[in-house]
Amino acid sequence: MISGSTDRGDGLDDIRQVIIRNVRGYCRGGHHIVRLLNTSGARMYDIVLDGLIDTSPADMRCKAALKIGDSHYGGGVAPLGDTSRIIVNNVISRSEHTIMIGGSLCDSVISNIIRHDIEGDAVSFISGPEYVRDVSLCNIQVAAG
Repeated sequence: MISGSTDRGDGLDDIRQVIIRNVRGYCRGGHHIVRLLNTSGARMYDIVLDGLIDTSPADMRCKAALKIGDSHYGGGVAPLGDTSRIIVNNVISRSEHTIMIGGSLCDSVISNIIRHDIEGDAVSFISGPEYVRDVSLCNIQVAAG
């Protein structure tokens, strides 16, 4: 949490109204280029990620270009509704998971995603479908080599 391990309540620890644009890069060690992470008690909402290009070489793939949430952080998966109104647009990646949903997500849009040079789904729901509600996926492409 922003305030450490104590939830100050009344939304004081919420992560909100964030815009991330035009990110290029990769990471070593099986990590993620961009990570949106919250825990129970700290909501995350009204966030836009527009433009993420994974520049990793073929022999050094990232775990994910974008990871949202985590089941092994804080008290586990944040309750459904705590992570919402996230817009992800224009992502190009060769990562193991292009977009990894590792926690909860609702009322969000993921669009214009290109996964290339690796087989598999462009959007991975690691935490399970029970933690996802009203998420629109559109124009998702998996390009061959």
